[in-house]
Amino acid sequence: MTSDQPPTDEPDGDASGLLIEALSREDGKNSTVRVYSDRIEWIKQVSISSVGRPASDPPLIPMRSVLAVKAKRDGPLFSKVLLRTATGQVVFRMPHEQAFQVRDAIETALADPPRA
Repeated sequence: MTSDQPPTDEPDGDASGLLIEALSREDGKNSTVRVYSDRIEWIKQVSISSVGRPASDPPLIPMRSVLAVKAKRDGPLFSKVLLRTATGQVVFRMPHEQAFQVRDAIETALADPPRA
């Protein structure tokens, strides 16, 4: 993790495998994408209409279920990171530089899986 990334609110034990954190924007809403050595999480920001609802765990994709990853330009400012998993496809949309950094982090994690 580089020093220019914002600190996480995760306990140190969970954040130790954090490779990169980036802001994604889908359907007009922001979410935080965290790539760890063994999983990918994305935390969707809470909307005003869901204030009274209990918080749920962030969606999680185990790294072992990722079959392929690629980054593809999507307009003049943004790129899409496309993940093909065993259950379908997941898309994150973010600025070009971040998208390619996220793709590289996922490829690195896939090439060097954590040892049990």
